[in-house]
Amino acid sequence: MLLRSSVLAIRASLAVPASRLIGAAGGGLLVCLTLLGVYLCIDLHDIAWQNARRNAATLLSVIEEGVGHNIQAYDLSLRAAARFASEPDGGALVAKLQRLAAFNAAAIGPGLGLIAVTDAKGYIVAASSTGALKTSDLSALSEFQSLRSNPGLGLILTGPSRSLMTGREIIRMTRAVGAPDGTFAGIVTGSLDLDQFQAQFSRLRFDDGLIVNVFQQDGTLLIRVPAKPGTLGRSIATSPGYRAYRASERGEFLGHSHLDGEMRLYSFANLRDLPLIVTVATSVDSIQARWIYKAAIIAALILCLNGLSVGLTILVQREFRRHAAATASTREANAALMVLARTDGLTGLPNRRSYDEHFAVEWKQATRFGTPLSLLIVDADHFKQFNDRFGHRRGDEVLRAIADCLCRTLTVGSLGFRIGGEEFVAILPGLDLTQAIGVAESVRRAVINLQIAHAPEIGGVATVSIGVASAAPDAGEGPEALFISADAALYAAKTAGRNRVRTAPQVMAVAVA
Repeated sequence: MLLRSSVLAIRASLAVPASRLIGAAGGGLLVCLTLLGVYLCIDLHDIAWQNARRNAATLLSVIEEGVGHNIQAYDLSLRAAARFASEPDGGALVAKLQRLAAFNAAAIGPGLGLIAVTDAKGYIVAASSTGALKTSDLSALSEFQSLRSNPGLGLILTGPSRSLMTGREIIRMTRAVGAPDGTFAGIVTGSLDLDQFQAQFSRLRFDDGLIVNVFQQDGTLLIRVPAKPGTLGRSIATSPGYRAYRASERGEFLGHSHLDGEMRLYSFANLRDLPLIVTVATSVDSIQARWIYKAAIIAALILCLNGLSVGLTILVQREFRRHAAATASTREANAALMVLARTDGLTGLPNRRSYDEHFAVEWKQATRFGTPLSLLIVDADHFKQFNDRFGHRRGDEVLRAIADCLCRTLTVGSLGFRIGGEEFVAILPGLDLTQAIGVAESVRRAVINLQIAHAPEIGGVATVSIGVASAAPDAGEGPEALFISADAALYAAKTAGRNRVRTAPQVMAVAVA
């Protein structure tokens, strides 16, 4: 039991730290994989938002450049028309307006309405295309009233509205015409065809969830791409977004749409020298959709890897425990074999091999410390006759009884051995010859007291003969002499009639007691 407990303790001491180390390594791998997944998801989130901002900024620049260039080019034509209208010779005004319209169509493209000039009362006095006129009086226009009151207002954009001259949906551009003396002499007005303008924007490739808006500076929505019915002409002047537009020339913010309530990322710019605000709005849902799907794939992969890691960790721990258990079992078996190899299977006493090992150790100890060492050789008397008369089974019982007497009678520190057949040996460290003889007598009497029945012709009970030898060895003596002397003493006891304790004469030659 003591040996088994020691083996189990060794196995536990080896297995537990190693198993914990494997578990810690598996847990560390689990944490690393999880952190990697979190990092990749965060990186996907950041990349999606960076791409959304970059795409919006790029598109905003393109639209800002395109819209600004077209409107400014058209505004130059309006300025030229206003200058022509203020010249004293107005006879060629219609021809000049027609040339401007042809130039605009070639330079800017389709979608530009006709250019018309009115007098101070609002009546059209010249137009680039008289066939498209549906009215000759523009005095009812709000911009006509504004410019008549304040000719210095510059360019005015209004709309979207239906043209009084063509009946089409337009964004109207208007400037004042000044008389040579600086007084108000009428207006020059042109227009951008809303359908054509919307079509030009629509040809741009937009990502899903992206919206382009063009507002007047007063917050009125002029253009929206993609188009949404009922939104053009609505004002956002009361919204937080409009206040952000007016607070800085260009910028970016995250907010809810004033028109539909959806959360969007807004990039905006106020067009230089033009009363317009251009915005590119990207839906937050579309931005999230770009990274959440990939993040879900990464999360699933990390989850699978974590599950695999946990499974492998458990498997490795289980295999390690099995290996440790097998190793411990092997060690335990080897230890048991070592014990069996040194133990007599019948009596349980150490065997001849164990005797040789212990005797060598005790001899060295006696030599080192100068203490006496005694040896008893015990032999069962007439054992062959006992076996022949009572059988080998009873003979084995006698041998076990003699071994028990030997163990019970020997002093503390002494060791008993069965070295073969019916022969036993006892090593008595620290006992001189006299003390050893006393122990031998105790053993002999203990066997007699067992009263094991034997043949009447040899005394009727089982007995033993014991040879005793003792020595105080020094570094120059050999251990074989002590056994030879004890064996000679045993022979003397047998010769003297058995059931005796004897010492051989040659024992005194090696004993210094």
